[in-house]
Amino acid sequence: MDRKIEEAIAAELEPEYGNQGSWKRSHLETVVALSVDHARDLSGLSACPNLEVLLLIGCEISTLRDIDGLDSLVSLTVKDSELKHLAGVQRWDLFSLRVQRNLIEDLAPLTELPSLKRIDVTGNPISRRSRVEVIPELASRGIDVTASPEREWQITLRLHAAGLPYSYYRTSAGCRLGRPGLTFSDEPEAGHPFIEPDEMDVILSGSLESVRENVRGLFEREDLMRPASER
Repeated sequence: MDRKIEEAIAAELEPEYGNQGSWKRSHLETVVALSVDHARDLSGLSACPNLEVLLLIGCEISTLRDIDGLDSLVSLTVKDSELKHLAGVQRWDLFSLRVQRNLIEDLAPLTELPSLKRIDVTGNPISRRSRVEVIPELASRGIDVTASPEREWQITLRLHAAGLPYSYYRTSAGCRLGRPGLTFSDEPEAGHPFIEPDEMDVILSGSLESVRENVRGLFEREDLMRPASER
């Protein structure tokens, strides 16, 4: 089992059962909520078959097959990871799905979730069809949909077109640039530089080589780790 999953399970069970060293199946079956960060192998999650709420931050996950065996999920969050596909999501009766800053393009599988109440797809390179057809369809069903504004979405698409699988997204403090997954960083949820859309447009207007060099260089600039208002 991945050490990060072991740590997450211990954080849930130790307050109730103390430090057991190894956990009995009866203990593991009581775990209904789990938060895991930076795990590279998610197969160990199947040890907690009654999970209802799962939060994955900066984990190695490309498809939902990576978390098979969790039949009781009703709320799933995958942030700053490398999730590419939502195929198979209908296996769960989810009411909440938050997949901020991943690599997802196709949202069509979400139309097969009858109980879905809220979805967050901010920072993903979603396709134009998903943006102009699927999101409105979901919203028309009363689902609370959160997605990147037009300009941030376009910049994310331009980054991907340049061979940079990054996420550009807006926060209350300003726009930031992230690198989903464990390919580029051991803590992909951290170290996101603040950079405004106009500045990104200038960088992205250069040659392919200069775009890649200049965008990658943003993550090395300490001054960009604070909002413009604090510099």
